[in-house]
Amino acid sequence: MATEQEQDFDSASGPTDGLNDVNITAGQVLYSVYALFYNKKFGLFLILATGILSLLGILLPQAPSGTRDNPEAWSAFLEKVSTAYGGWTKPLAALGMFNMFTSTLFLIVMALLSLSILGCTVHRIPLLYRNAYRPRTHAKATFFTRARFNATVTTAASPADARDAVTEVAKKRHMRVIPDPEQPGEYLYVDKFHWAPFGTVISHLAFILIIIGFLISSFAGFRNEAFNLTVGVPEEVGFDTGLVAEATSFQDSYYEDGQPKDYVSHVVLYKEGQQVAEQDVRVNTPLSYEGVVFHQASFGISAVLTMEDQDGTTLIDKGVPLNYQTRDGFYTYGVVELPEDELEVFVISAASGVTGTDIAPGQIKIEIYPSGSSDPIDRQIIDAGQPTNVGGYTFTFAREAQYAGLIVKSDPGVNLVWIASTLLIIGSIMTMGLRHMRFWVRIYEDEGETHVAVASHDKRDLGLTRKFNDFTDAIAAQLDAERIPHA
Repeated sequence: MATEQEQDFDSASGPTDGLNDVNITAGQVLYSVYALFYNKKFGLFLILATGILSLLGILLPQAPSGTRDNPEAWSAFLEKVSTAYGGWTKPLAALGMFNMFTSTLFLIVMALLSLSILGCTVHRIPLLYRNAYRPRTHAKATFFTRARFNATVTTAASPADARDAVTEVAKKRHMRVIPDPEQPGEYLYVDKFHWAPFGTVISHLAFILIIIGFLISSFAGFRNEAFNLTVGVPEEVGFDTGLVAEATSFQDSYYEDGQPKDYVSHVVLYKEGQQVAEQDVRVNTPLSYEGVVFHQASFGISAVLTMEDQDGTTLIDKGVPLNYQTRDGFYTYGVVELPEDELEVFVISAASGVTGTDIAPGQIKIEIYPSGSSDPIDRQIIDAGQPTNVGGYTFTFAREAQYAGLIVKSDPGVNLVWIASTLLIIGSIMTMGLRHMRFWVRIYEDEGETHVAVASHDKRDLGLTRKFNDFTDAIAAQLDAERIPHA
């Protein structure tokens, strides 16, 4: 037998138990999710979130393509940016701030935005279809005096002749005429561009395709803005392309004031040891092969050298672009990072036209640093063609040569983005340029005269005002009658 306290507890819990009996179906849950995605406030929030994340991706340094998948390269990148962000580096990296456009956070927001756009589109389609193909053809008599646009044409012609006149005027203007099914002799529905509102559907789908194209390019594409080809020295393109590029020649010309006029690299591409493409590459004349595009971007001087360790393993065998200059302008230099050995190798030469430095023509200076350190392991000037030991490594400086600075990129989603952009233009033209124009017409007799009342409740603007007046004036002219506009 329950005690009095237990009975009170049971009584108090009764209403709560009743709530547990409420059954929420899977359909209700799915509809709630669907309602969330077509909610305008939720969509605006996602657009704002996308804008903020995109801005952060522009303002914060972004790791080069492929860096995130290479632990050593990623560690080297984080070490480099830590000088600016200090203790915030790891939290920012964990949030994906340094690889924003492929980060989990950005992908989630983009996916939600796509679903929101799709939800809004799906939610609008039934209304658009109903307005376009099952319009409301009947209107109350008071509508024809209270609507935003309204006018009446009074004529001595019969109602049948008045109806024929309205139909003829509408067809001359390529307008559709639909008689009211219940009172076809009295009410007519007249419209033009009934399919134009579907432009919003096309525009929304275009936005989704743009997002998909952007994501395809972010994951399957790459971009290297510092692909430097020393003339005569082949270089692997990387990014699993299997391509090797070589600049066989470089030519530059200048204006009288010394500004570059034109610079062109003759680039040859190889794959599996076979030549697959070649072309003169200029700033506006890129070379493209299998979706990989090479743009001319810069040029300069590089030092061709090799570096071997004590076991004879070659660590460097290429042209090192001397694309940096010291503050005093006396020296130019390039840097080679060796993440596996945790070393940075500085290759230094006297700047063009500068004399009196400690580096003579035919020489370069080598400085070796531990990664991230400002204390050199060793530094030494070496002569061309003379193998020289620097910090326990053997360096051989072959020669100076020109290099072509190229931007190499692959953008597999670009065609989808172009298609989507075209659809966006088409959808915008349909929505804003080809407005769905709707008029309701009532033809009735009163005191021996026939009255043709025309009205529309669409938003007032100069374009629609002109078209409405033109339509009603044409009916009056067709019936040789008087048009009476209402206030």
